[in-house]
Amino acid sequence: MLDILNLMFLGATVLSSIVLYSDADYPVYSTMAEINSVTEVSMHREWWREDGNGKCRYTGLVVPFVRDWDQVNKTRNTETVIPAEPNKVAGQAIILNKKVCNGKPDEAILRGVTAWRATKMLENWQFYAEDLTDSTEENRPKWFKQVMQRIQTVAAQDEKANAFVEATAPTLAAMEEKDNKRKADPAAASEPVHSTAAN
Repeated sequence: MLDILNLMFLGATVLSSIVLYSDADYPVYSTMAEINSVTEVSMHREWWREDGNGKCRYTGLVVPFVRDWDQVNKTRNTETVIPAEPNKVAGQAIILNKKVCNGKPDEAILRGVTAWRATKMLENWQFYAEDLTDSTEENRPKWFKQVMQRIQTVAAQDEKANAFVEATAPTLAAMEEKDNKRKADPAAASEPVHSTAAN
């Protein structure tokens, strides 16, 4: 039963992903010396959408992460485990926490993108942004908790990270409440934390 529910949530996560394009060239941090770094980022959807380019922007941070989990690769007859590499930057996470539209109040969101081993991020690069509020705790990206903790650490001396933490706190609290309800009753809490833009 739990496996079926997990598959349903995973399917909803895929359906709630949207395509976004970077608004500019952004620096990408890729060494352990830069691990506690964040970069502000802005992205947009296709111009012809109701919330497309010129009408709305999706803003947030780019944050480096390490693979602190074992990676399991399964083929038909074999399973290979690649040990964690906690001392090497594996890629960058893009965490978008705000949807800014012309003439409307800002909307709190939480979308995530995994950029594996990127060495640069250029204007109009395409990314699939997953709605993290719709996914179960176990189906969120494995870097999620690590990256959120890193932003919290950086926030102590970085104004943009601190603003991100403050703006995201209500969304994270709602997600935690929903996670706790799912643990208590897996059939409950099937509604999203908040409404998101239509695909």
